[in-house]
Amino acid sequence: MPLDVLDTRTLLGIKARQPKFEAFFMRMFFSQVVTFDTEEIAFDKIKKGIKLAPFVAPMVAGKANRKQGGKMTTFMPAYVKPTDNVNPAMLLKRRPGESMGGSLSPADRRLAVKAQLLDDQEKSIVYREEWMAVQAVIHGAVTVEGEGYETMVVDYGRSPQNDVTLVGPAKWDTVDPATYDPTDDIEDWAERASGVVDTLIFDKKGWRQFSRFKAVKDRLNKDQSGNTSSLQLGPQLSRVVQYKGNFGEYECYVYSGKHEDGEGGEQCYMPAGRLLLAPSMTDDVMAYGAIQDAKANAGGVVAASRYPSNWFTDNPSVEWMQTQSAPLPVMFDADAFVSVKLF
Repeated sequence: MPLDVLDTRTLLGIKARQPKFEAFFMRMFFSQVVTFDTEEIAFDKIKKGIKLAPFVAPMVAGKANRKQGGKMTTFMPAYVKPTDNVNPAMLLKRRPGESMGGSLSPADRRLAVKAQLLDDQEKSIVYREEWMAVQAVIHGAVTVEGEGYETMVVDYGRSPQNDVTLVGPAKWDTVDPATYDPTDDIEDWAERASGVVDTLIFDKKGWRQFSRFKAVKDRLNKDQSGNTSSLQLGPQLSRVVQYKGNFGEYECYVYSGKHEDGEGGEQCYMPAGRLLLAPSMTDDVMAYGAIQDAKANAGGVVAASRYPSNWFTDNPSVEWMQTQSAPLPVMFDADAFVSVKLF
C-alpha cells in the first residue's frame, strides 16, 4: 500500500480488526449511542409526578388535565483528539512478536504501527468515556477540564437527598459488624430513587465493609453456577467486575476498574468506600457532538462518534495519526441513582 493519506473508511477498517475494551458503567447505563450534527447536544426533559385522578360526580363533566411542560436541556460536550506520529525509524526495526531478523517489510510494519496507534487512541477515548460515565452516575455531574480548555461542569440536576454521606457513628466502619444490619439503610436509600433500584455496586473497600456484616453473610445468596446475574460477564469484564450474589432483591457487584492519572499513577474509577444504588436498566445515552474538522466536514462526516485521520508533514518528516470525538454521557433522570459515601 502506498504511503498516502488514507480515507476514513480504510482507517475504520484497520480499527475494526482490533479488540475492543468494554467499560462497566457505559455498558450498564449508557449502552445507547446518539450522534448530533451540532456542536451542542439538546434533549427535551419531562418530569412527571404521581398525580391522582380527581374525584367527580358521575354526571359532572370532567375537566381537562393541566398539561405538564417540558424543559429543553442543552449540553456542550468536551472534545478529545489523541494524536500520535508514525516515525520512519519505527518502520525499519523489528516489531515485538516479529521473527528474529525481521520478516515484515516497512510497508507491512507501517500498517501494523498504524493499527496499533489507532487501537491505543480508541482505548484512550473509551477510558475517558468510562470516566465521564462514572462521574455522571456517582456525582450527578461531570467536571471537564484540561490544558487550554476552560473548566466546565455538566450538572444533571440530582437532588441533594440522593447524595448520602454517612458521618460519625452512622459510618459503616464504626458499627459492630456482628450486630448491625444494613438492610434498613439500603431500603431507606432505595426509597429516595425516582424509580426501581435493583442493583448495588461497590468499590473494593465498600464491599469489604458490607460483606463483613453477619446479617449480610446470612442473607447473601451466592449461585455456585454463576448464572444468577442478569449481567452476562464476559472474560474482559470479569477481570474488573465481580458478581457477588443477591442480597434480598438486589444484585451485588464489585467494580475495581482503574485508569492512569495525569502523573502516571493509577486511580480507581469508583471512589473508595462508595456504594451506588442503581436500576439495572436505564434509557440514558452516550451522546456525541459534531466532528469539528474541515476535511471531515467537507467529506460529509459531521455526526459521528469517531473520526480517525492521518496526514504527513515534511519537516520533521513523519506521518500523523489522530482520532477525534466529542463524547458526553446524558442522564435523563439523575435521581434514578443514589450514591452513598459509607465512610
